[in-house]
Amino acid sequence: MSHPEPNHPGLRRGVIFVMSFWVLVMTPSAVHAQVPNPAPDGSVPGAELVTQLLGWLKWGALSAALAGLLIGAISMAIGHFGSNYSASSAGRKWLLGGMGSAIIAGLAWTITNSLYQATGG
Repeated sequence: MSHPEPNHPGLRRGVIFVMSFWVLVMTPSAVHAQVPNPAPDGSVPGAELVTQLLGWLKWGALSAALAGLLIGAISMAIGHFGSNYSASSAGRKWLLGGMGSAIIAGLAWTITNSLYQATGG
């Protein structure tokens, strides 16, 4: 196993990166202590696009959850009637995943609003 020489350029870059990281991130300063907290503004450019994308994500998540439930049910049925334990076991995992993702997708609005109100919004 060869060790890098003291004047190796990669070693120098690594030391410079670590030292820069330490100075910028780990050293407390007045700049790091004052984090701005602007008031929420609904007139941000692109707010309609963000709302539309969130709507698409909501329906996409619910569609994926439904697909997981259907794939799990089909796999479990095939495994049960075909005496294939591994297919039946995989189907149960798909069903649990579909149920979990449906619950998370359904509660996303409530979770988001709760977090928004908890942060002073």
